[in-house]
Amino acid sequence: MFMKALDVGTVEWALASWRRGFPRPLVELTSLERFDPYGLLILVLVGRRCQEAGGRLRVLLPQHRAARAALAAADPFRMLENAVWLDGELGEGKRGGLLELVRATEEHKIQGLVDELVERLCNRFPLAGHSVRVLAMAMLELFQNIPQHADPRGARLDPFGLGALQELPDHIHLAVADKGVGFLGSLGPSDGLDHAGALEAALVDGVSRLEYPGRGGALRRIRELVLREGGEFYVRSGRGAFLQRGVEWTVGAVQPFPGVQLSIRLPRALFEG
Repeated sequence: MFMKALDVGTVEWALASWRRGFPRPLVELTSLERFDPYGLLILVLVGRRCQEAGGRLRVLLPQHRAARAALAAADPFRMLENAVWLDGELGEGKRGGLLELVRATEEHKIQGLVDELVERLCNRFPLAGHSVRVLAMAMLELFQNIPQHADPRGARLDPFGLGALQELPDHIHLAVADKGVGFLGSLGPSDGLDHAGALEAALVDGVSRLEYPGRGGALRRIRELVLREGGEFYVRSGRGAFLQRGVEWTVGAVQPFPGVQLSIRLPRALFEG
């Protein structure tokens, strides 16, 4: 499968191909010219699942010079240790920008992780106090959701939670993903809900994944915040996906994949003072 982009718009197509080759899929990136953090997080999660099943990714690296350099800078394969085969040397990329994949593991370390990402944002956009606070709140909530919800019943899963932030010409893109139990798994008894229904219940109706009154509903608040700021909100879980673009939202079926994977895009103009 040849593709020029690995991003929110192409991931479902890529997942269908990689699923057929599991646990040793051929990841054809030869023609790749661009990618976003969401696409990279999905790729790493697929690789982690292959690793757990005794396989590995087989990756044909981009021929496009800029895409290869950007991939080297993000270095997603470092998180897969030796469970990946590359058809050549990826090389060294210039780091220091916003796009760096991070793992969200222990809850008590998440605040420090978010503070580091916020500091980078503030260095890039010193006049965007309100917008940085908006994104910081979303990051904190989303990273905390991984230890709180991805394995709620203590099944000793390894959700392998990840996050990445990227500055693009017209927007700032935050992606957070895991391979835990997903919305349907963490809601518990669900009155016949399917994966898409579980997303709608949580994101529109505010059904909480926590048992304690007064807590939960963070993702609905984030969705509403992104709507107010003129951004785009996309989340998939299991076989369901939810897209908020402008005032319209849609929910439907996608390729099956465990966990929750979320993309938030906010207009770059919000950060430019």
